Amino acid sequence: MTNLRSRLVVLFLAIAVCAAIESVAFAQPPAGAAAPQAGAPPQAGAPPARGGGAGGPGGGRGGRGGGLPGATTEQNQAIANMNAALAPLTEAATAARNELMTVTFAEQKDPTAIRTAVEKLQAAELALATKRADEFAKIQASPNKLSAEQVTALVASGGNLQGGGRGGGGRGRGGTE
Repeated sequence: MTNLRSRLVVLFLAIAVCAAIESVAFAQPPAGAAAPQAGAPPQAGAPPARGGGAGGPGGGRGGRGGGLPGATTEQNQAIANMNAALAPLTEAATAARNELMTVTFAEQKDPTAIRTAVEKLQAAELALATKRADEFAKIQASPNKLSAEQVTALVASGGNLQGGGRGGGGRGRGGTE
C-alpha cells in the first residue's frame, strides 16, 4: 500500500509540473500578429514585452519574448499548425488530468476510480505524445526543418512554443526603435 501511495504522490507531482508547463505553453499570440524578423537577436535580461509593435518607428521590440531562435515566419507557422493539430488531444489530456485530481481528492477514497483515472490519463498522454511526434516529424521532413538549437528551445518549452517576438501594435519606447 505504501508503494501505491508513493507512486500516486510521484504521479501527482508529475501531473502538477505538466499542468504548469501547459498553462505557460498554450499562451496564444494575438490574431494577425506580425512574425518576428528572422535572426533578430533577443535582448538579454530584458523582460518579455507584451503587445509591443513589430519594430520601426512607433513600434517596440514586440511579442512574448523567447520563441524559436532565428525562426522564419514559415517555421513559426509550422509550430502554430502543429499546436492546432495537437489542441484536441491536449484538451483530452487536461480533462483526464483534472478527472484524476478530482478522484484523488474525493471525500471517500476510491482506489478503483483512481486506477481508472490514471489509465485514462495514461492513454490520453500516449495519444498526445504520439501525435506530437508525428507532427514534429512532418516539420523536420519539410523545408521548415528546425535546427538543433530550435529543437532544444521547443523541448524546453514543453513542445508548445509559439514563435517569439510577436506582438500587436504597441508603441514600444517612444517610437525611437
